[in-house]
Amino acid sequence: MSTASKSIRPDKRAFSLLEILVAMVILALIVIALAAISTEAGRIWKMTEALNQRRSTGRALLQFIARDLEMAVRQLPYPQSNAPNLHFVANEPSLIPTTLLNPHAAFWQAPVAADRSKGDLAEIGYFVRWDTTTQPGTAKAQLCRFFVDPADDTHYRVYSSDEDGKPVNWLESATINQVAPATAPHGYRGWFADNVIALWLRCLDKHGDPILKTAAGTSLNGGCGFDSRQGFEITSTGLKQTGPALPTSVEVVLVTVDDHLAKKITAPLLASPGSPENFWKDRTTTGSLAHFVAGLPPEIRPGVQVFSTRVVLKASFSSR
Repeated sequence: MSTASKSIRPDKRAFSLLEILVAMVILALIVIALAAISTEAGRIWKMTEALNQRRSTGRALLQFIARDLEMAVRQLPYPQSNAPNLHFVANEPSLIPTTLLNPHAAFWQAPVAADRSKGDLAEIGYFVRWDTTTQPGTAKAQLCRFFVDPADDTHYRVYSSDEDGKPVNWLESATINQVAPATAPHGYRGWFADNVIALWLRCLDKHGDPILKTAAGTSLNGGCGFDSRQGFEITSTGLKQTGPALPTSVEVVLVTVDDHLAKKITAPLLASPGSPENFWKDRTTTGSLAHFVAGLPPEIRPGVQVFSTRVVLKASFSSR
């Protein structure tokens, strides 16, 4: 038989153990890389979701507060017979309980939407509370809304006066705690939003400058306060706007933190009010917004966002 008729078989060769191990290492590295990419993508997605949550919440809160502020009633001269005891007060510890100045709070009167034709006025206000009792070891910031309907005979005090006919302080701690309590076991009465860690309000004159003095030249709360009954001095010219008078506009600033990082807050984060003139200065200026944010715990700072708006106060009633 001829050797040319024999079939030729190729040599068979298996993978060596070393080659298998190298392949397994490469596969493991690929899996680890994919897992890292997936984890980073998830982290970025969570950050984006948290950012979008803060943006939508912050904008909605500002719009609501601005709508309330726009309805602040133009003040009427006082005293006079049958004159309503109207008031706009911001950041003033002699009238607002100091426990609510974190760092700022404001209260005023505005028409009630349902009863506007009757001229009924509601009491409205905003402030920040820190809840440290619901979950011991944590501190939860809550933006609260104070609202008293004129039909509420127990708490409504806009038209109240003492035996001498002088206006009483309608912002007593007991009233605010009943209307907007620190804890609300029967629902969230007074609660407006979670994770608002600071509220600032700056009252501005017609030139857009912060109001620092009353019409009498005195300073309310170190220049941070405002009391419509005392009027105010226009900062750049020194001219007097005799009381009662509303500020021309109010700047509202909210500082929020996302839900996930808010859980790491263990104690209230209280800001120093500082002078309104220093509010937008850099982080080295005590009392500025940047100084407050820079002083926050590093673990929550990535989740912090600032929202601001300026609200022009319209004349609901014309002054005389």
